Parts: sequence; structure tokens; C-alpha cells
Amino acid sequence: MSGATNYNRWLLEQVAAEIGRRILEVGAGIGNATGALLPQAELVVAVEPNLAAAARLRRQYRQHAKVLVVEADICDPALGALACHRCDTAICFNVLEHIADDVAALRNIARILVPGGRLLLIVPALPVLFGTIDRLVGHHRRYLPKTLKDVLQQADYRLERMSWLNFFGVLPWLVNNRILRRKEESAAQIGVFDRFIVPVVRRLERLVRPPVGLSLVAVASTRRDCLEDAA
Repeated sequence: MSGATNYNRWLLEQVAAEIGRRILEVGAGIGNATGALLPQAELVVAVEPNLAAAARLRRQYRQHAKVLVVEADICDPALGALACHRCDTAICFNVLEHIADDVAALRNIARILVPGGRLLLIVPALPVLFGTIDRLVGHHRRYLPKTLKDVLQQADYRLERMSWLNFFGVLPWLVNNRILRRKEESAAQIGVFDRFIVPVVRRLERLVRPPVGLSLVAVASTRRDCLEDAA
């Protein structure tokens, strides 16, 4: 999805008002969101477990003092040391579904954030859509509002808001993933979706929030009392 410029911008728009100045980017990949975060950020701590992706990020941002690339799994307890950077925001887009123990990952993020820091989360939705592409890209699950809320509560977050995203992506994903049982999304499909579909859907979903969608957007905050007690 690195070339899906409109789509990546659309994701950031969902949480733009809640993005702070010191940002923990969880699963930064090859930097699809990193560059867009820099203009308003004092610091972006980009955590990425993949060796090649982390190396590419380092090369790309080697001249940017505001970017710190950390090659690590977000579930690694040693990442608690990143709390010294005083991150007030964690961005985790389409990453949590790849992690076997999502509660452990969220708790580790909370340990890194300042007390009361915000988690900005986007995850794939609707378990009924889980199929071949999900399995092949390493998804452990798709979420419903209740299951995502439960996971956040188990990890001691306060949910501030949750909404559906990308209503018109549901049917194509169902066809590709469950009916045709494709093994990947083609570059051509992604290109058409990004160029022609996303601009229209962005406008429509600004006007009317969809009743269901391919993704869920959640904004949650770490519990000040729990974190202060633990300290």
C-alpha cells in the first residue's frame, strides 16, 4: 500500500485532531505515514520489527534529527526504555491484527506513552470477512467494536471514540477474500481504489458516518491513575 497516497492520507485524516507533538509510530513499515507526521512533530519514534524496512527508514531519514528508528517488536518489554522520549501519542495503523498477543502489545505501548497519552488505532473489521488474503499477510484476526473495546479495556485504556471506516471497501474485500479466495490484492486493484474510489468515499464519509466498514478507527487514552500507581 506504499503507493496508495490517497488512502494513507485518508487514514491520517481520521485522527488528525488528536495527533500530538511527540509520536510513537508502531509498525512504521517503510514510512508510509512517517513523512506526513514530521511537519507538526517534535519527534517521531518509529518502531519497526522488520530488518529491511527499518534499514530503509534509517536511510530515508538519516538527515532528520526528529526521527528515531528503533528496530524491535512492540511486545518486547525492553521497549519500556523509550518512555524517556515522553511520547504523548501512539499511532498504530493496520498493525495490531498482525500481533498474536494484542493486549500485551497495547500494554507495552501504554508503558512508553506519558500518563494520559493517546493511542490512535486503525484495525481491520468484521471477522466474517476473514479469508485468504488475511491469512497470507499474517493477520490473526479482524475486529468488531465490542472485541476492540474489550482489548483496550484489558490493556487499561479509556476509549474516547470509535467509528467505522470504508463502507465501500466491504464488498470488494468479501469478493476477493472469501469468494474468489485471492492470495493478494493486485497493484492494479490498489491503484484504481486509491485513485478513483478513495477520493469519492472520503467525501461521502465526511458527510455521513457509515453504519459499518472495512476498518475500525479508535482513539483511546492511557489511564493516568494506573500508570502513576505503577510508577
